[in-house]
Amino acid sequence: MRLVSGRNLTHISGLWLLLFPVLVFGGEPGSAESYGPRADRGIFGERPADHGTYQDKSPDQGESAQRERLDPRLQLLLAALVPGLPQLLEGKSRAYGYFAAEAVSIAGLVVLTSRGDSHGSRYRTLAQTARRNFVFTGLRNNPDEVADPNIPGYGEYYEDMLKWSSSGDLDNDPSQPGIQPETDTRTYDGHQWQIAKINNYTLSNGGIPAPGSLEEVQLALEAYQRQVYPLELNWDWTGLDAEYREYHHLFDQSEAAYRRRSGFAALLLANHLVSVLDVLVSEKLGASNSLRKTGVQVHLEMRRPLSAPNGAPPLPAVTLSRRF
Repeated sequence: MRLVSGRNLTHISGLWLLLFPVLVFGGEPGSAESYGPRADRGIFGERPADHGTYQDKSPDQGESAQRERLDPRLQLLLAALVPGLPQLLEGKSRAYGYFAAEAVSIAGLVVLTSRGDSHGSRYRTLAQTARRNFVFTGLRNNPDEVADPNIPGYGEYYEDMLKWSSSGDLDNDPSQPGIQPETDTRTYDGHQWQIAKINNYTLSNGGIPAPGSLEEVQLALEAYQRQVYPLELNWDWTGLDAEYREYHHLFDQSEAAYRRRSGFAALLLANHLVSVLDVLVSEKLGASNSLRKTGVQVHLEMRRPLSAPNGAPPLPAVTLSRRF
């Protein structure tokens, strides 16, 4: 996410290089006090001995005027919990930019989560239709229906239903002892059996994997059983073309909503971080004697880029001004 425009990036980088000694050491660059903390100086400026809050001189009211401010530690806590609140308490208009970004990000998270869950519920209902449509060997239909197979280890189940029109038969011939794997490679189970043979058979017969021993056959069967789904989760979209297309659409819409949600989550986190940095920068620069002597003021403001569409939230930007 862009926090500042490219046009201001060069100016901001140069500013930080110039102000680094001031921000870190609290004194004038090159002076003795810039290389070590003063005993009567806190991290954000001077703390009067007879007062419980920090004070700062306002350039607009002259060097002798002072205004009381919240304790910086309290400001940091408020900025981390409610972005824009410490700025609002100090009468800074950019607080409303933080509030707007917070509202937009939370609303986006709520709306997109609800949309993703709604589409997910609908495509899972269609998945039940595909499972009921599956016909076992020797049986009329799937006898063990499950409502929502969110089983540990089957996280890609619904995605596999998207890729394969049929699961195939776990056991091609239940009348024989053991498992007779699915051989149709157009199905999910048949594809998994083909992979198991390629990975475990050492011989080849006309390009077809062939076992070199009974042990290889057993290893391939074990690999096959680890990859295929249990009987009650088999599916078949045959004859359900409209439902299959709707399943594709709903699945894609649900995943797209969840992907877009991550962008709003990043905006929410960035809004909290920028609010905290705003407090840190404002307090440190406000306590800098070097900047007071030069008359340079640094402002962190919320501005909407000229190229941004209508309704887009403002973004933080750093501006410089000098008092003559």
